[in-house]
Amino acid sequence: MTPYEKFVKIVDEQQYFERHRDVLVALSGGLDSMTLFNWLYQARESLNISLSVAHVNHQQRAVSADEAKALQEKMADLGVPFYTAKFVGSFSEEKARHFRYDFFEKIMVEHQLTALVTAHHKDDLTENFLIRQIRGSRLRHLTDMATVQAFGEERQGLSLIRPLLAFEKSEFDAPDYFEDASNAENDYLRNRVRNLYLPALEKENPRFSENLASLTDEIQKAMSIVTYSARAYATAEKIDLIEFSREIDDLQYFILQGYIAKFPALEVSKAQFDELFHIIRREGQYFHAISNDYNFIKDRYHFYIEERSKATEFETAMTPYITGDFQEIDLPATGQIVIRKRQPGDRIQVNGIDKKLRRYFIDTKVALKKRGNPLIVVDDIVYGVLDVVTADLSKSLKHDKMKRTLYYREKR
Repeated sequence: MTPYEKFVKIVDEQQYFERHRDVLVALSGGLDSMTLFNWLYQARESLNISLSVAHVNHQQRAVSADEAKALQEKMADLGVPFYTAKFVGSFSEEKARHFRYDFFEKIMVEHQLTALVTAHHKDDLTENFLIRQIRGSRLRHLTDMATVQAFGEERQGLSLIRPLLAFEKSEFDAPDYFEDASNAENDYLRNRVRNLYLPALEKENPRFSENLASLTDEIQKAMSIVTYSARAYATAEKIDLIEFSREIDDLQYFILQGYIAKFPALEVSKAQFDELFHIIRREGQYFHAISNDYNFIKDRYHFYIEERSKATEFETAMTPYITGDFQEIDLPATGQIVIRKRQPGDRIQVNGIDKKLRRYFIDTKVALKKRGNPLIVVDDIVYGVLDVVTADLSKSLKHDKMKRTLYYREKR
């Protein structure tokens, strides 16, 4: 069986394109992606797919522009739509990767293409495993190169397909491709892994890459068991503390990992993770900004992560509303009304007892998130905390004709 026949057999058995007709091929111009394009182009009629191509010129080599032009001319001869972009800004592997995939997603949405196909192969799995080990990645991130996965925003229904993961580079047969001379240089970690570290390890054991691929597969199976065991938490916006406490300690660890992974923009260090894990398992509530954009909250019943932009805000007014969803706080007729955050030493009188506001929150088990709600203060006296408590002084003004009333509700 030729490599092409093996490719067609795998694609047919796995039904990679069963739900896709308009396909975008990520084309660098190297041996891997040119082989992928050639095989897909050759099989396009039997697979019933229409191909488009996207190419990113990273502008890191003098010949990059010439290669992009040659690819564009080739696609024009074949009648295949060709989309290209130039990377801008200071170059790094990570920045280039984000640029590429943002560009691919943009093209797919604009032209209604539902599947992105990349030329990742078995050798990439081995390299990625070592790179992530070197960088200290967690177990779940050592095997996240799936053959098919969702791509872009969930509501768009796009897929990323890697049909070459069962192939070694030695099986690729594109007759025409561009050889990137920088691949022989060792400025980047991936090149060092490919050119230095793997060959050295294979000198120790010629089957090292094969064994590593087998280990990767075992880790994937183990993570599948973890994912299945934690499936009840997969879609939860908040994690129930009682249910969480019933799980064995090791599964709790992975449940928290999986929950944090739902927030791709949130980077949590190992030290932060260990601290959060400890906080969840001990008594008491917790409210803390774990980044510029996210809060971690633990109340009496749940723990959860919330975007800081989604923190509760209130709208207030001094004129009455016809609708009944506004709450009221009565205030004296004179004195400057101040709406502010809690300050050290703030006190409140409730049910005839005067105490520090902090102590009141603790004694009445007010949720930590609500402890940051605005205070209504007149002449340094607290008359209430929005959506938490109304002070005795405000209640005593309820039937007073000489008063002011503040109306408030959560902002919508």
